[in-house]
Amino acid sequence: MTSTSSPILSPMKALRDYLQSHGELFVDVLELATCGFYLRPLKSNETSSGETGPSQPPLFSQLCFSSLGFEAPSAERAVTGWLDLVHPDDRERLDRRVWANASKSDADAEPLQYRLRRNDGTYRYTEERGRRITPGNQQDAFWLGVLHDVDDRLRSKQELEASHQEIQTILDTIPTLVWIKDESHRILRVNRAAADASGMSADQIEGKLTSEVYPKQGERFQASDRQLMQGTQPVRRISETLENKNGENYKMLIDKYSMPSLHAEDKRILVVGTDITEIEQTQYALARQEAQFRNLFERSPMGSVLIDSAHQLQLINSRIEAMYQLKPTQDRPTRLTDLVPPEFHDRLTPPRGRFSREAAASTQFEFETVRADGTAMRINLVTAAIEIENQPMTLATFTDITERHRVSMELQSKQEELERSNEDLDRFAYIASHDLKAPLRGIMHLTEWIDEDMPRQVGQDVREHLKMLQTQVGRMDMLLNDLLAYARVTRQTETVEWVDLNIALPEIFAFMSPPATMKLVVPEKLPGLSTARGPLEQIFRNLFGNSIKHAANSRQISVTAKISSDEYQFTVRDFGPGIPEGSQERIFGMFQTLESGKDRRGTGMGLHLVKRLVQVQGCDAWAESQPGEGAAFHFTWPRENAAAAIMTQTAYAG
Repeated sequence: MTSTSSPILSPMKALRDYLQSHGELFVDVLELATCGFYLRPLKSNETSSGETGPSQPPLFSQLCFSSLGFEAPSAERAVTGWLDLVHPDDRERLDRRVWANASKSDADAEPLQYRLRRNDGTYRYTEERGRRITPGNQQDAFWLGVLHDVDDRLRSKQELEASHQEIQTILDTIPTLVWIKDESHRILRVNRAAADASGMSADQIEGKLTSEVYPKQGERFQASDRQLMQGTQPVRRISETLENKNGENYKMLIDKYSMPSLHAEDKRILVVGTDITEIEQTQYALARQEAQFRNLFERSPMGSVLIDSAHQLQLINSRIEAMYQLKPTQDRPTRLTDLVPPEFHDRLTPPRGRFSREAAASTQFEFETVRADGTAMRINLVTAAIEIENQPMTLATFTDITERHRVSMELQSKQEELERSNEDLDRFAYIASHDLKAPLRGIMHLTEWIDEDMPRQVGQDVREHLKMLQTQVGRMDMLLNDLLAYARVTRQTETVEWVDLNIALPEIFAFMSPPATMKLVVPEKLPGLSTARGPLEQIFRNLFGNSIKHAANSRQISVTAKISSDEYQFTVRDFGPGIPEGSQERIFGMFQTLESGKDRRGTGMGLHLVKRLVQVQGCDAWAESQPGEGAAFHFTWPRENAAAAIMTQTAYAG
């Protein structure tokens, strides 16, 4: 032991006398003190004056420090040196349970485990057992602390617990159901999958008999346990149905193995269950799908074949045989070469590899072939990559498009002819209007010169004839302008722009120079739209001009608008003499007007141009009128480019 100072010689002498008279205490110390021991004086009982006895430092055996690789410090520094070796996380507990207790009794002397730092910086688990000693009749008492190295034991225990936890974690991550039972059919351990399938937690299952967890199947399960214990071979692939506490059934394949425990005389039963509920359901669903596929395959109105990677026909429906007029026999079945020319066979090869099958898109192509009777036939073939029983296949669908192809070719030929005719017509109108305008301008200039040079004595008849000539030249000029506008309808290349009809319509109306007594009436708010400005404004100019010309005595022209899901409907209404019912459709024809002879003021192209402009937009124009009540001209206009943010579904009324 370490030496002590003189103030505690008397109590220590009494302690040595006590230890010499109690030899069995030395034996206990020697058996337990694998890492040393210490003696700590406890505080004396209070004196009559209320003062306590002198404080004495503990005495540590040299082994307390040397077992950790340190030199023993002096008695005065022993406590500080010892506490410095205690792990910081254990120091408070050690102080609370041992060092701060001044009246420790044997009843409180349960083993205390804490960590002490070695010379190399590592920590050792130490177990301390203690006892209170009172030598003779002395008032002073001592605490005897005996230290024992339990590092290997505790670390082995921790490793075992960690290993147990790792195994449990692994078991809990696998979908397979696992039970471990003893010979009495008591469940010792389960993984998460087994617990979830039972509808109970692992804590609720472990420790119970199999029959308690599975009341209906328990006896049968225990019978197979006994069969396993009596034999040497594992029980494999037993089909079972487990019913959990919620009444749900699980289809299982059960394997059972005999395994030793830590004690040789005990045996354990390892039960491994594979949930095949979804597999059976999937197999049933696949069987139904296959039956449905074969039924649809055979009943398909189009010819269908299933082709493998060797270009063999694995499945063929009866529609193919009717389409090709084939009569296959057992000796001569239908082959791919009977259906598709060899140069197209590579397109029918199934893609190899799962990735390529998933990425492969359906293909479509056409080819010419002949039927069995030698007649020509055109086939449209659509292919799709599929997988049947893990084998890549090509599903090919045949459609006889012979008649459709013939009609399509005729329509294409007529369409090309119509386009050429329209181009010729447009070119004629365009060139004619330009070529005719030059001599027309010459005639107009000549009439103006004649009028200027004509003597005053020329008769009134001549002047009227000259005026009629100028009028006819003016009408011809208007007609050429209308023809030119008509020819340009299909040449419109104007860009789309925003048109606010609240601003545009009053400007157009004012530009038409209406009579001073006529006004334009519009709703409080007209729609704005994104469209080609030129064609839309041309329509309103023509309709305004038509109303001004034929309803000059009317006091107003009104415009209204309605909005539907995909178009606008505009109406321009005048209050003139109206249009007879039989002429309401005719007036939209080329060169059609209600006037004739010298009263004819227009060319008959204005409304026809309106009709043509809206037809180019995929819309329509029409008129409604009652004689004497004016006329309403309606036309529709697409709204796909309209700004929906400022539009409502409300009909705009004038």
